[in-house]
Amino acid sequence: MTLLLALAVILSACGPAATQAPVAATEAPAATDAPAPATEAPAAETRGVLKYNAGLDYGGKENLDFTDPARFYPLIALLFDRLTEPTGNTMAPAPSLAESWEANDKGDVWTFHLRKDVKFHDGKPLTSADVAYSVNHWKSGEKSVLASTFGAVDTVETPDDYTVVFKLTAPNFEFPQLTMDYRARIVQKDAFPGVLTSGIGSGPFKLEKLDVQGVTNVVANDDYWGGKPGLAGIEIYTIADVQASLQALQSGQIDFGQVTLAESKLFDGNADYVVTQIPSGNWSGFVMRTDIEPFNKAALRQAMRMVVDRQAMMDLVLGGAGTISCDTAVMPGDPYQLADCPDGGQDIEGAKAKLAEAGYPNGFEIDLYTSDMVAEWNQMAEIYQQQASLAGIKVNLVTAPAAGFYTDTWMVKPFVMTNWNERSAVQALNEIYRGGSWNETYWNVPDFDALLDKGASDPNADARKQAYMDAQQMLHEEGGAIIPFFVNVIRVRKACVNNIPDMGLMYMVWTGITKDADCK
Repeated sequence: MTLLLALAVILSACGPAATQAPVAATEAPAATDAPAPATEAPAAETRGVLKYNAGLDYGGKENLDFTDPARFYPLIALLFDRLTEPTGNTMAPAPSLAESWEANDKGDVWTFHLRKDVKFHDGKPLTSADVAYSVNHWKSGEKSVLASTFGAVDTVETPDDYTVVFKLTAPNFEFPQLTMDYRARIVQKDAFPGVLTSGIGSGPFKLEKLDVQGVTNVVANDDYWGGKPGLAGIEIYTIADVQASLQALQSGQIDFGQVTLAESKLFDGNADYVVTQIPSGNWSGFVMRTDIEPFNKAALRQAMRMVVDRQAMMDLVLGGAGTISCDTAVMPGDPYQLADCPDGGQDIEGAKAKLAEAGYPNGFEIDLYTSDMVAEWNQMAEIYQQQASLAGIKVNLVTAPAAGFYTDTWMVKPFVMTNWNERSAVQALNEIYRGGSWNETYWNVPDFDALLDKGASDPNADARKQAYMDAQQMLHEEGGAIIPFFVNVIRVRKACVNNIPDMGLMYMVWTGITKDADCK
């Protein structure tokens, strides 16, 4: 995860969810289907420098290793490219560093064909050797957040400088979706550890100064294969405190940021700012560790979910600016979303019965860890505390520091707040609930894993879809996450900043964004 902008909250693509992945032997969409970069940029003297806040999610441990849980993603997105990108506002893979790809009939061998006009910031051309090195880096190390995703890559072969062949350990007809993972970045062969300070990639911006606890500067890469950026540069501020971030936006210190519906009212009538609201699959929720007491009891986890009045919580926290969830991370509109998603209505008597089944007939007490780092967390926690009390569940709220929350509290304490950006069903179900570094509920169910395997490997599209829906049904009934709703993204930008795509940092196309040089 990465937190973004004035609320240090996670952003992602905000349009329709993933379209169905290609089956069997396929070719990439035409290059015109890819997010259109700017091909003409204003003269350098007319280009402004964009300023925004990236938060301080990992307490100063942020770095440029995109496989590290503490990766400094806002900067990584500017410096390094991926093999594939989402098509517009969807999750369908489109060309990026790879201009086309195809699979064999079994779906266990994928051949990617690279662009031949890509150069790194130091002028060296991109070759298949760079891709092979990068993929092996994704797979390596216990800390790699990509290890579980790309562990299924058995070997990476490079028959020539512009062809990469992935041989998988099992068929996977969703593989092109995986290569557009927002952390699956490409670097030069043997780049590590030097790239951690040089930032040399093939992306639209080049590193000028790295200061993860202050202000980081990048400048336009005017030789970018996707066209000259519309900005002369970008300044990334790291302001962890939510109120300080909001004040920085109001004072003009930063140029755009995400806010709550209530905070957006502060900019009403101000011609210097533009407010936009975009439905998304971003969500905040409550995480129970299923591997330890007391949440290793399925009945107790069910009780914790049944006390929630999702509509009331969404109305109070978001002013209704969201969509009710069914306790899985697959957003409405995704073709693999659970077809009969329950409405999540509150059931206090049912929760009491589940408490008794779990061995707590007289109620239950638990600490819930929250933080100021995401605007809605504390209010959600307070509402949950009130709703849970109706079933005899006493929730004690513990506020942890924003700096270092993801290293010291998240995935450490039994019951914590969490926040995720939207992902395709394939990525979300595998990354959030299966193995790897970010299985925050410590969910470990072989039958669930088997469903995900079927969802990837079955050549029949309908069978794959049903497998993913069955996996979500299992999570709704027994999982360790409470996901009340998906959040609409509300963004404020200065009026002199233009062409910010209706998507979040994870999938942002930066080359087309512009800012007037005299913008204050």
